[in-house]
Amino acid sequence: MTDRRAFLKTLAGTAPAILLNPFPVLSAEINHAEPVDIGEVRSLDIRCVSETGWFDTGIIAGDVRKAGGPGINQYGIPFTAENSGGYSALITVENLNGNKSRYLLDSGWGNDWMDYAFRKSGVDAYLEQNRIKGLILSHDHNDHFWGIESTLKHCPDIPLYYPATFHKKSINLLDGTDYSSVPGNPRNRFPHKGPRTPVKPGELCMLQPGFAVVDFDVDIPLGVRGECAIYVKVKDKGYVVITGCGHPGICSLFDFAAARLKGGQNIYGCYGGLHIAPFERWEPRMQASIECMKDAGIKKVACNHCTGRIWVEKAMNAGLPVVQGTDAFRSYYRISTAALKGGANPYIGNGDSIVF
Repeated sequence: MTDRRAFLKTLAGTAPAILLNPFPVLSAEINHAEPVDIGEVRSLDIRCVSETGWFDTGIIAGDVRKAGGPGINQYGIPFTAENSGGYSALITVENLNGNKSRYLLDSGWGNDWMDYAFRKSGVDAYLEQNRIKGLILSHDHNDHFWGIESTLKHCPDIPLYYPATFHKKSINLLDGTDYSSVPGNPRNRFPHKGPRTPVKPGELCMLQPGFAVVDFDVDIPLGVRGECAIYVKVKDKGYVVITGCGHPGICSLFDFAAARLKGGQNIYGCYGGLHIAPFERWEPRMQASIECMKDAGIKKVACNHCTGRIWVEKAMNAGLPVVQGTDAFRSYYRISTAALKGGANPYIGNGDSIVF
C-alpha cells in the first residue's frame, strides 16, 4: 500500500490537470482518526437511469474549447443544447429488517432527456409518491446537476445532500434562478423547498445505517470543486463505493475506506463513472487504477459514464471482474455516438441494474 501511494503521488505531481488525472492524492481526508463503524445493509440494487452525459463527445469538447477551455467556469459557456443528456442512478438498499430505502444519485442535464429517462425508469412516479428518501448530488457539473428541474418538478421538498463547496450559482439554481438565456445552460422553475445538507470535506454524513456520503475537496474542470462519493456496507460481502464521476480517483476512494471505515479494507464492488479515460485515450499511468483494484480484491466492477470503454477493455483483459451491461440502452430513444461503436456493451448502461 505504501509503495502504491508513493507511485500515485508521483502521478499526481506530473499530471497536467485533474481532467486527465484519475489519481489525485487526498491526504487531508485520509487522516488518522479511529475507523468508524457505519453499520450495514442486507443488499444493494443500483439501476442506471442514464449514464449518457452527452451524446457526442466531439461536440461538447468543441463547445468548451471555443469558450476558452476547461479552466473557465461552466456557467456562461454556450453549450449545444441538443447534445445534453445526463447522469443519474436509482439506489435501493434493503435494510437488515427487510424494509427498503431509495435514494437518487444526480439529476442529469437536459430536461427533455431526463424527463424521458425518469419516465422510462419509473423515477418520476417514485418521486411523486415520496418513495425516494433523498437526492444525493455528487457534484455540480452540468451533466450531473443542471437537470435539477426534472427532479424538483415531481418532488420540490426532497432532502438534498451535496458538497459544501457547491458553486454559488448552483445554490441559486436550486432556489429557482434561470440561466437559460445562454444556450445549453439550466433553468429551474421549481425552487427547492426541502431540507439541505451540505456535506463537509472528509466528514462522514450518515443517511442511515450502512449508508454514508463523503465529500472530497478536489478541484474539477469548469469551475467545479468537490465531489461526494457513497459508501455502502453490504452484510457478509463488504463495501460498495458509488461514484458520479469519480474525480477524487478510485484508488483514493479505496484508501479512504481503508483508513476511515471499520473493515474498509474489504472492498466488494464499485459502481459509476471512474473518470480514467473519459476521452478514450489510453495512457500507461492508467494501469495503476487496475492494479489498485486487484490489490483491493474487488469482486464486482460496474462502471460507465466517464470511465472510458478503452479502460474497461484493459481491465477485463487484466482479469478484473467487470460486470458488463446488456443491450437495454438500445431501448432508449437516443444513443450516444460512443455507444454505437462498441458492439457488445462493456458498461452498465441505460436501463441496466446491478445487485450487490
